[in-house]
Amino acid sequence: MTRDGTGMPSLIGRFPDPGPWKHPEPRPLELTSPLGLEALPSQRFTKVKRSTFGLNLMVVGESGLGKTTFMNTLFNTDLREEILPRNPQTTQTVKVQPSYYELVEEGVVLNLCVVDTPGFGDELNREHNLTPIMEYIDKQYEEYMAAERHPGFRKAIPDTRIHAVLYFIAPTGHGLKELDAKALKTLSKKVNVIPIIAKADTMTVEEKQSFKSILLRDLEDHSIKTFPSSYAEDVDGAEELLQHIPFSVIGSDSFTLVGDKKVRCRTYRWGVVEVENAEHSDFVYLRELLMSTCLHDLVETTHNVHYHQHRGDALRLMGRPVSILECDETYDTQIEGTKLKNKQEMERREEEIRQMFVLKVKEKEVALREREEHLSAKKAEMVAELEQYRAMIEAEQREVDELVTLTRSGTLSKSSSKLFKAK
Repeated sequence: MTRDGTGMPSLIGRFPDPGPWKHPEPRPLELTSPLGLEALPSQRFTKVKRSTFGLNLMVVGESGLGKTTFMNTLFNTDLREEILPRNPQTTQTVKVQPSYYELVEEGVVLNLCVVDTPGFGDELNREHNLTPIMEYIDKQYEEYMAAERHPGFRKAIPDTRIHAVLYFIAPTGHGLKELDAKALKTLSKKVNVIPIIAKADTMTVEEKQSFKSILLRDLEDHSIKTFPSSYAEDVDGAEELLQHIPFSVIGSDSFTLVGDKKVRCRTYRWGVVEVENAEHSDFVYLRELLMSTCLHDLVETTHNVHYHQHRGDALRLMGRPVSILECDETYDTQIEGTKLKNKQEMERREEEIRQMFVLKVKEKEVALREREEHLSAKKAEMVAELEQYRAMIEAEQREVDELVTLTRSGTLSKSSSKLFKAK
């Protein structure tokens, strides 16, 4: 390691100075005796457990799909219900209503924010139903970005960004509606979207499987990203949950005894549908995804993917170019990408030059072949002409030889003599 003119360390290698936000590659060493490093994770765990966790969920879907009841079921409590208009058509605009709760379990505190969107999909003209929802999501990003630019940004920033959107789909069995497809495609570009089939007890097992297949096909056709399927590389331990997407769920505030156990269920004349029975719905898998497996991943994906994308777009709109500073997190990736792009461009240009050279050689070969054929034809013509002249000369030579022979023999007749003179 050397030092530059400013006294900062400068590495000699593939990439020079790593910058103030990165450290040089450490040199591995062997310990001569234990240091107690195995206690570090437990120290981290104790400190993290004392911290307060946050989860911000937005609930989107048409009225009458049991969203409020489902949220009560999901968190095993009674969340405050907002009084909605009895006639959905009288709702003039979509409202965005955040509600804040504190849940405590075995010393772990969860600050829960549930953002309801009453009026979504209830109007006859649904063209602008998404506008207030997207404005709310963008506003949370802007407020977080403004807090980062504040002088005290190194303190904990209250995170009001939406970590996941639970999008409820009506159990029609006919695929995505136009409003659902548009909403899911727009939302998936900004937040983590989890599609949910509401009121799963209205469908048979075969109908649910068929409907899921149709929805998966529609999601793929519309290039809609869903969580965690589209972020599988960034999410650990959710492989088994992917097969249940989209989740078909049931919500209920009622309890009944099934055997010796008190369970949430919906009771009908023909039987009981248990909410937390995996054979009746995917509710347990959705709760496991949100609370046990991917809560931290939801927050990280929101920050590292969606928020960074929003922040980058906002900075570029203000005129800031794409940075390739060595201290950037994406520096190595951009350098490698540029090198790969240049290599591909050089290979393309080399291939073009090679193809052009081959074409020129072929054209020259054709021209030489045509010239050779022309010369061969001309040679054959001249040879034929020479043969004709040779034949004429040989004929005249024979006549001369005959005349000489006759002259020497003295038998040249008068007529022949005259003929000879005439010639």
